[in-house]
Amino acid sequence: MTSTVRASRSPGRSVRDTAPCTIALLVLSILLQRLGVPVTEEQAPVMVPVVLFLLAVGLRTGEFRFSLGNLRLLAVVWGAAAVCTLAQVVLGGMPSLFSLALIVVLYVVAAVAADITPAAVERVEKVFLGLMTFFAVVSIGQLASQYAGIPYEDRMLWFVPEGLLLVDYNTADPIAYGEAIYRSNGIVFLEPSFLSLFLGAAAALALWRRAHWLVITVLLVGMVPPLAGSGFVVLIPAVVVLAFTRSRRRNLLAIVPALAVAAVVAFLTPLGERYLDRSTEAGDSNTSSSIRLVQPYYELLPPSIEDPVSAAVGHGAGTANDHLEAEGLTAVTQPIIPKVAFEYGLLGVVGILGALLLMLGRGVRDRPWTLGLLVLYVYVNASFLQHTQVFITLFFICLMPAVARPAPPGDPDERRADDLVGAGTESSR
Repeated sequence: MTSTVRASRSPGRSVRDTAPCTIALLVLSILLQRLGVPVTEEQAPVMVPVVLFLLAVGLRTGEFRFSLGNLRLLAVVWGAAAVCTLAQVVLGGMPSLFSLALIVVLYVVAAVAADITPAAVERVEKVFLGLMTFFAVVSIGQLASQYAGIPYEDRMLWFVPEGLLLVDYNTADPIAYGEAIYRSNGIVFLEPSFLSLFLGAAAALALWRRAHWLVITVLLVGMVPPLAGSGFVVLIPAVVVLAFTRSRRRNLLAIVPALAVAAVVAFLTPLGERYLDRSTEAGDSNTSSSIRLVQPYYELLPPSIEDPVSAAVGHGAGTANDHLEAEGLTAVTQPIIPKVAFEYGLLGVVGILGALLLMLGRGVRDRPWTLGLLVLYVYVNASFLQHTQVFITLFFICLMPAVARPAPPGDPDERRADDLVGAGTESSR
């Protein structure tokens, strides 16, 4: 667990009770994730400066504190990335300074911890669950409207000029090649997989907090129309943890109604068959599962050790993308393990990946329901410099305090609500 230090000497009690910046961070990270502005030849997500601004405001008002333990680990991450980049420049390489800058600005969230009360934590969680319940309904509505004969269209374009939307994302694609039915993306989410991710996180939190069964049912049913596995990757580890936690095992009963509804949806629509197809497609190189789970490791890991210099300091920031483009593999994603190994070598694997895993693993220990977020971040998604993935992971694992609910009468295993661990305490010696 990490120690924290106040950024202001006299923080107001009101912001610790109401958590305005924390709530704004969470809500805007959802609503603004598709927006971007041109920066040289790249696009910069609008969400990034908004997050930095809100972090600065929260530090000034006392709602946030610096987390010294995480800050030390981030210094290792940034230092390792800088050393590898400098080595590549000396050797005549042309690493991407934009990629290097992203490592700094995206991960600064992990250096900050919300210094808010247990009641404020509950308030933030209720806002998240309420918002994601709404988007679960939107997800269901997007699918139902298509079956009712209303063709799919990107309704984000009703409000935002196309030039302000981030490109290179599969915002809309059919449930299968040649199909007229499109996967739900909740309108504001970058891709159906991101909608699935956020719904999975909300469902995991709802189960952990013993939310109403109807909320859990809506969240789980909303995960079906995106036809994506990200949410299930986030949810299943939380379910396993619940199953092995005696005091919370009964929470899993709330899944039963959702399973019944999912069975009906699978029977009445092609989605059940599509999910079965996706569960066995990783071995086919032409499928999305293969380009996410298999090909990145096959294409990036062998070249990362092709010579001593590359093995030591990598090929340079941003070069994994260049390598895949040169091989004609633009669809292949870049999960953090092969990307860091290819771009930063052994030094990066130890200094960047090792420090991040230590920081995130420590956070998950105090927040068991977030285990799936860590699994998704490390193995499944191209997460290292993806702003939405990085933020949702760091927000719940690092920034939010780990708060347990009051114990039910006669339940000695449940920890008290005023037991703040991780973000608001100092337990490291």
